[in-house]
Amino acid sequence: MGLGRESSKRAGSKRAGSKRTGRASAAIGVLLLLAGCMTSGRATYQTSGIDQWLTTENADAVVNAMAAKGMIPATIDCRFADTAPGQLAYVSKFTWKRAPANTRYHWEIGDPTYLASKEVKANRIGLRRVFAKVVRDPASGQKVGCSIWAS
Repeated sequence: MGLGRESSKRAGSKRAGSKRTGRASAAIGVLLLLAGCMTSGRATYQTSGIDQWLTTENADAVVNAMAAKGMIPATIDCRFADTAPGQLAYVSKFTWKRAPANTRYHWEIGDPTYLASKEVKANRIGLRRVFAKVVRDPASGQKVGCSIWAS
């Protein structure tokens, strides 16, 4: 009699587990659809579409989704979305790589002075710059930079 209850508990547990697995698979599928990873020859990953530029809010969501899959930014590209006076808006896009064990990282986008201050803070906590880019808008002469720091 004790064996009967035990096996029925396991069977119920397996059914509940399969529901959870199904939900987890669906959630992962949605994340993959949203992040849209594709592999390149160098074992880095690009967000869906080669020309997909992300606002800061979208970039934060993509970075968090990729981190949940064990990925970290390998490179970052940046540009101006709006160069109207007082309306500086930047966009970025990333390539991805598998996160080595115990790796911490931080990324930023902004004017070169802002990035210099972030460089100092990153160095204080043991992060070193692993990728950086500066872009100049030919019309306005303004510059925007983007950097990734990692341990």
